[in-house]
Order: sequence, then C-alpha cells, then structure tokens
Amino acid sequence: MKICIKCKIEKELNEFYTNKSNKDGYSGKCKICTKRDVKIYRENNLEKVKARVNHYRENNKEEASEYNKKWREENSEYKKLKDKEWVDNNKERKRETNKKWREENKIILREKDRIWRLENKELKKQKDKLYNSNNKHKRNKRHKDRIDNDPLYSLSHCIRGSILKSFNERKITKKSKTVEILGCSFEEFKLYLESRFESWMTWQNRGLYNGELNYGWDIDHIIPVSSAETEEDIIRLNHFSNLQPLCSYTNRYIKKDLII
Repeated sequence: MKICIKCKIEKELNEFYTNKSNKDGYSGKCKICTKRDVKIYRENNLEKVKARVNHYRENNKEEASEYNKKWREENSEYKKLKDKEWVDNNKERKRETNKKWREENKIILREKDRIWRLENKELKKQKDKLYNSNNKHKRNKRHKDRIDNDPLYSLSHCIRGSILKSFNERKITKKSKTVEILGCSFEEFKLYLESRFESWMTWQNRGLYNGELNYGWDIDHIIPVSSAETEEDIIRLNHFSNLQPLCSYTNRYIKKDLII
C-alpha cells in the first residue's frame, strides 16, 4: 500500500506508475492524479505540447511510426469509437476541410480516377450497373414529385419534350439548345404564359382534360407546328411568341391544326 502525495489517499501499488528513481520503485502520485495533472498541463500549454510532440516525431520518425502502429493495433476499437465521436462533433469542419483539399488537388484526383477506371473497367461497369439499378426507383420518384409539385421543372420538361418531338417526327437533328429555340429562359417563359392566363387557369390544371370547357389547359402553338417542313420552320414555330395557354377542350377537340 502507498499514500498518494496529491490526493492523500492510501491505495494499492498497482494504482501507481512505476518510477525507478524512487526507493519503492513507484511514482509519488497515483495514476488518477497523474492523469489529471497531465490533462490540465496540456490544456494550459497546448502550443508548447504540440511543438514538443512535433519536434520528437521529426527526429524519431521510425520510432514514432512504430509506436503509433502498435497503439492502433492494440486500441483499434477505442480508436474507432473516438474517430466516430470526432466526426460526429466536427461534421461541418470535416466537410470544409475535405472540400478545400479536393479543390487544391483536382488534377491529382482526376489522374487517380482516370488510372483507376483504366485498371478496373469491368469492376466499374458492375458498380455503375448496380448503382443505376438501386437508384432508378429513387430517380423516378424524385422526377414524378418534381413534375407534380414544381411548375417550373414541369414546364421545362414539357417544352424540351415537345420541341424534341417536333424535330424527331421530321427526322431532323436538333442542333440548338431548347432555350435558344424558345427565345427566352424557362423562368421568363413561365411568366409569359402567366401573363396570358384566363381567370380559371392555374399551374395545377395544366394538361388536364375531361371533355369540358375551362377544365384544363395546354401549351398551344398559335400557328400549328404540324405545318413545319424545314428546320427553320420548326425553330420559328417553337418560339415563345407562337405559344399560348389554351383550353384543353378547345385545343384538342375544336382547334386541332387550325389557327386560333
């Protein structure tokens, strides 16, 4: 038994660190008091401790590396727990650090990615196939949700499909971007259509049809795109100035290929 010179409590010898310089071969302070004093010292002298540790590592690289490797092997579960704890408490800091590193090492990352793809062509195909399979349902659901709830996304999707169809039906390659053919951005086109809405028109009843007047509305070509024969005709007739919101019943049952 031995009395700690710090806490004054009598404890078993295994509660003390060994110290050959003392007569009994043990430190004067118990392990608990020693750890507490070391922690307080580190907190009050953080920069000094870091400098001393770095100096030691620089001058004893092999020894420090071997010590760290051995410690990680002996404390693998503890290290995993601490690593997870640090990540949970420093998510934003880690995110910013990783982002900054990626920005500074774009060339290195691109080269590593290129080499990996060349060396693992079959593995990449398998991973891409698995990824696409696992995410197809999610992408479809996300797309449907946006179609149902985001008028701008739904409008841009509709116009892209409509213009592409007018080229494909005539077996003409679409060479220009949709916004270039449309003559304005999708945001501007949405505002343009809204400016021509009738009182009953909303984005929620676009495309609806039940055979009655003023139930739903379509995006209509004032001069029907069916009259287009050349690429220039298609581009001209898909310009926003030739488009209008029109009652679905009027568009599908009455107008058809007429000019209204």
